[in-house]
Amino acid sequence: MATPDPECMHMMKLPRRQFLQLTAGAAALPALSRIARAQTYPTRPVKIVVPLPVGSTPDIGARIIAEQLTKMWDQQVIVENRPGGGGVIGVQAVLSAVPDGYTLFYGMASIFTVLPAQNNKLTFDVNRDLIPIGLTGAEGMVLAVSPKLGVNTLSELIALAKEHPYKFIVGTNPAGTLPHLAARLFVSLSQAPMTVVPSTGGTNEAIREIMGGRGHAVIEGLPGLVRTALDAGDLKALAIMTPARVPTAPDIPTAAETLPGLTAVGWVALFAPKGTPQAIVQQLSQDLRKAQEDPDLRARLEKIGNTPFQAIYTAELARFIESDQKLWWPVVKDAELK
Repeated sequence: MATPDPECMHMMKLPRRQFLQLTAGAAALPALSRIARAQTYPTRPVKIVVPLPVGSTPDIGARIIAEQLTKMWDQQVIVENRPGGGGVIGVQAVLSAVPDGYTLFYGMASIFTVLPAQNNKLTFDVNRDLIPIGLTGAEGMVLAVSPKLGVNTLSELIALAKEHPYKFIVGTNPAGTLPHLAARLFVSLSQAPMTVVPSTGGTNEAIREIMGGRGHAVIEGLPGLVRTALDAGDLKALAIMTPARVPTAPDIPTAAETLPGLTAVGWVALFAPKGTPQAIVQQLSQDLRKAQEDPDLRARLEKIGNTPFQAIYTAELARFIESDQKLWWPVVKDAELK
């Protein structure tokens, strides 16, 4: 007969409560191991893929975020630009990488609200294949008009347009951009008979058309207008398409005050590819939250056009994206952008 193992005999003699405590501790070891692995992340440089060229506003924002995370982690965070295909090339680059938290994606609203509605042959599903980490920037669209129109509110513009059907032109950035879609949504919700004219020359061309008397209104982000025609008095801002008035321009009413549902906010957020360990996703979200609490970082982001926004993360961000898709997909399809 085999001699009992002394360790087993010792365990058998332990009081029940102490025995249960020991076994519970042993069961918790795998979880503790996973937490420990997350706490050591990152141990090498992290790459953030931006699907736009160097020097674009999202690219600058990504570099500001990357600089802050580099300081926090004591690991270099690199920005890699992969423009093209309306964001397709950047998404594919991220999804082809190992999902270990060392390749992240800095995605714009259009990749989620325009691209899937335009292209039903995508090899990926943005909602399924990209894990939201946190919102990093937002920019509300502004509807501005020529002072020569003699209107001071959005409701006055709508009334004037109905008095003179299709006499007035709203200029925007090229077809498929957020300003263009915002103009389409405005016309749809207001039933104002105005002509939306997207232009490859973008906002600058639309403003030139207004200055020349050939255009009457323009939709663009506030920084793009402030730096040009608003400060000079060549345009008058009637409404900003954010859910609430923004602290940097409190005198501009929201469009929703006149037309409920008329919101158009361009946003950017950080994502991880599907398959990234949940512990790392949670740490990324927590660290991004901490980074964005820094007043200097927020000030730098506002300087490049960020509208002050309430940062949201992970599951809440996923719900926000889904609601934005429900708003814009019908507009995109109606605009026949395919």
